Amino acid sequence: MIPHDLTQGIKVSLKTATGQLGYILNKLDDEDQVENILLQLKAVQSTLTKTTIELLDDTYRKALAEKISSTYQSCPGNCGNEEAIERLRKLFPEYKPEEVPEKLQEARRVEEELKKFLSGKSLDTPSPRD
Repeated sequence: MIPHDLTQGIKVSLKTATGQLGYILNKLDDEDQVENILLQLKAVQSTLTKTTIELLDDTYRKALAEKISSTYQSCPGNCGNEEAIERLRKLFPEYKPEEVPEKLQEARRVEEELKKFLSGKSLDTPSPRD
């Protein structure tokens, strides 16, 4: 679920881009408007890029937060990935939007290693975080 404030921002951005595209369509045959058309195309591209990053950032941040939480809770304290898990957990708020997909992959890798580790352990062994 996308937060309401984010969907409202996306709608405003898309309406702005739609207006700019309408201007471009209306002026496309006007040779005197070439510079304005190019300017509007760049503006549309910028708006769509910004909107995409905002949406992906929100989506990826949620997924990353869930992975970090899951791996943190699952690591029994000697899983071999304590440092990676702790680094992801501590640095999470500081990640730039463009870093989040990479960190999500890292969290998934740690989660996979943790699953392998736990599958070799007895399920009866209590976690020190319990």
